[in-house]
This record gives sequence, structure tokens and C-alpha cells, in this order.
Amino acid sequence: MAAIRPCQNARIMCRLRCCHVSWSPDRCTVEGGRLSRHRREAMRPLPAGDDAARTRDRTMTTLELIAGRHAGLAFLAWLAGACALGLWVGRLLDASRTSPARRSRVMAGLIAGGVAVFGFIAANVVTESRLVAFDKVLAETLAERASPAWLRFLSMLTVAGDRDFLLGLGTLVLAVLLWRRRWRDAVLWLAGTLGAAGLNVLLKSTFQRVRPEHLHGFTQELGWSFPSGHATGAMAVYGMLAYLLAGLAPPAWRQAMAMFAAGLIASVGYSRVMLQVHYLSDVIAAFAVTAAWLMACVAVRERTDRSRVLRPSGLRSR
Repeated sequence: MAAIRPCQNARIMCRLRCCHVSWSPDRCTVEGGRLSRHRREAMRPLPAGDDAARTRDRTMTTLELIAGRHAGLAFLAWLAGACALGLWVGRLLDASRTSPARRSRVMAGLIAGGVAVFGFIAANVVTESRLVAFDKVLAETLAERASPAWLRFLSMLTVAGDRDFLLGLGTLVLAVLLWRRRWRDAVLWLAGTLGAAGLNVLLKSTFQRVRPEHLHGFTQELGWSFPSGHATGAMAVYGMLAYLLAGLAPPAWRQAMAMFAAGLIASVGYSRVMLQVHYLSDVIAAFAVTAAWLMACVAVRERTDRSRVLRPSGLRSR
């Protein structure tokens, strides 16, 4: 067995005390049972000089403790970050603040960024890199430490991303758009929501990632895990609804609407991770690829709108 230096020994003993683990060179036990393979791998001594790996390991330990022991604070931090991101994107896309040319560049950047984030996560899932190991350790930590009361609350919150709920809301929005004779908005709504749903089905069948175990009984999910269907549906429906409502709302309300939509979408994604029906990377990848899809739909719609406006004036000038 490789020798363990004092700094490494202190790191391991700190990890073991946090997990209520007794450790010896050839055996690890936790509260009467064996540690999982992923925890044993996470706690094995690091080679001398591997500072980057040691830093990643400390980061992983910190995130596990935050997500497991301080889930409420983690939720508030997640929500605050999502609202800040929604505010930033809302300001960038606000038609009253941004010229059409700059707005198009922003959309192109968001599309490229979403595709890049999804591609990075997908590559890590396929190669089963350290990101996958973190996903599994985090899921196991949540299974051990999440309180039943918190899980019960999240099982009610996650309904906002259920397929039946989103289907009912989507049908209602479509009916209102057709009743108001907003044909182009109705086409955009169908393209954004149904297109995202079809894309999610395609990606799930392509990657076929198995879900984490969730034995708490508050929710039960079947099917493939990557990317998250609830996160995809929430981003598609609430994101597109926020875009349509922003076109009708006064400028002062648009940023607040963007923040509210971002918070609601993030809440659904957070509930999927805490309920252990999805890995964290499933949710982030779903957000990224669905946001890119929505931005592409909106970009095509606005480009055709500008063409419709410019074409008559061009004909008259001839």
C-alpha cells in the first residue's frame, strides 16, 4: 500500500469523521455496512504532488456536505443564482434596451454557449469521467442525509415539471393564442415546447443513462436519466411563456418576469436532484440544450418578422 503523508492522512480522517466511517488500510465501514465503490475511490490516498486532484477532491467534499447537511441553504443559493442569471439574460434580450443587431448576436452567443455546455457534459457522461463519479457520490450523499420532510416538500414542488401538468398548461396557452388569433405566436409555442420534448426523447434514447437509485418512496421514475425530462419541460414551457408574456408586458415588468421564470425552472431542476431521480449533470445538460433550442426558435421567429416588415418597403422603393 502506498504511504500516506500527514496532509493526506488529515484529509482522509476529516472525510471519515464527516461520514461516520471507521477506516483501516484494507477495510472501510460506515454505520455497520461497507462503503460504496465511489466513496472508496473518492477517499483513496492521492499520489504525491497531485495538487490538482487534491483540490478537486476537497471541492467535492465541500459540495457533498453542503448538499447533504445544508440542503435548505443550498436551495436558496441555487435559487438566487438562477434568478440572477435570469435577470442578466432578460436584460440582454430586452428589446427596449437592445438593438436588433446586438440582440441577434446575444441569441447566437446563448445558442453556442448552451450547445457547448451540453456537449461538454455529454462527453463526460460517455467517457464516465470524474464528473460522473461526482454525480454518483452526490446522489449517495443525498440518499443518506436528505430529511423526509424536505423530500416531501420537494415531491410537491416537482409537480410543476410533471408531464401531465405541463401538457395541460401548454394546451391552455395554445388555446388562448388561437382564440386571440395570434397565429405566429401559436406556431412558436408549438415549435418551442413540442420540439424540446422530441429532442429530449431523442437524447434519452441515444445516451441511455441509468437513473440513480431512489428508494425514499416520495416519487418513482422510470426510463433513462440523461437529460432530465422535467428540467427540459420546465425550461421549454416556462421559458417560452415568459418570452411571450414579455412581449405584452410593460418594460418595467420584463426583468421581474425573467427572474420569476428562472426561479421556477431552477426549482424544478433542484427538486429532481434532491429527490435522487436525476444526477446533477442531467439537469444542467437539460437546461443548456433546451435553452439553446428555445433561443434558436426565437431567433428564427424574429428574423422572419423583420423580413416581413422590410419586404413591403423594399417593393415600394423600386
